[in-house]
Amino acid sequence: MHNYQRITSASRVLSVVCLILLVLLPFYLAHHWLLPTHLWLDGMPFGSSLNLFDSWPPPVDKQVLGLLITLLPGFFFTKGLWHLRQLFKLYSGGEFFSEAIVETYNKCASAALWFVIGWICSETLMSVAMSYDSDAPFLSVSFTHAHALALFTAALLRVITLIMSASHELAAENQSFV
Repeated sequence: MHNYQRITSASRVLSVVCLILLVLLPFYLAHHWLLPTHLWLDGMPFGSSLNLFDSWPPPVDKQVLGLLITLLPGFFFTKGLWHLRQLFKLYSGGEFFSEAIVETYNKCASAALWFVIGWICSETLMSVAMSYDSDAPFLSVSFTHAHALALFTAALLRVITLIMSASHELAAENQSFV
């Protein structure tokens, strides 16, 4: 099997995987707020709200706030998956270096950057939402190594997008001479 065929077939599979993740993501994010902890698939995403309560689940108003806040970075993650799916669809169709590829990759990079910003903001919002009516309400602002690594990765994607754009412009200019 040639590289071209491997790329197109792997891209078809990854496009379907992205679609499955797009369908499952809202249920995954919501299950932390709707189910008891022993039924969770893993720990709380985008913050440590579980640590703010003696028992789970929290009161309904905080569950709703928590779910809405969790959906903020989830929205940008969903956008990233959507654009990634579009990118893999282009690759599976045999399109590897075009303006559409550069634009779609740019959208993926933007979604990644906004996801990281949304993740950091959601943790701060979560601390306020989960403690606003307690005896000691608080505001927690954090920037961890995980945030730094995600921000660095998003910045790398942006730089790669700039390189791809410049390369595409140069290729188009070279084609005009031929």
